[in-house]
Amino acid sequence: MIGFTIRIFKGLSVIALTFFISSCFLSPYKMEVRQGNYVDQDMLTKLKPGMSKDQVSFVLGTPLVIDPLTPSNWNYVYLSGTAGDVKRERVIVVIFEQDLLKKLEGDVVVESWGNE
Repeated sequence: MIGFTIRIFKGLSVIALTFFISSCFLSPYKMEVRQGNYVDQDMLTKLKPGMSKDQVSFVLGTPLVIDPLTPSNWNYVYLSGTAGDVKRERVIVVIFEQDLLKKLEGDVVVESWGNE
């Protein structure tokens, strides 16, 4: 009876050791992370020159970055990717003059109202 128990213990030990060693070669799951403001072309076409900051905020949402040195520029940044492999998808800079929308700069551009 003791010999049978030892064989079962050895067999289970080999199986457990095999699973343990094989798990060392697996990489951990890295979750997709999305951060920032997703701005698509439809949202940008709703913007018109002369819109107020409140109107722009209603269309695009709250900007990710408002630089204290240039508060007339709002930066909308969208990042995605996994840990260690983050990609910058899109950057839009909304430029105001006297609190009214003047122009857009960045990766997605509205050509209908002539950016300078």
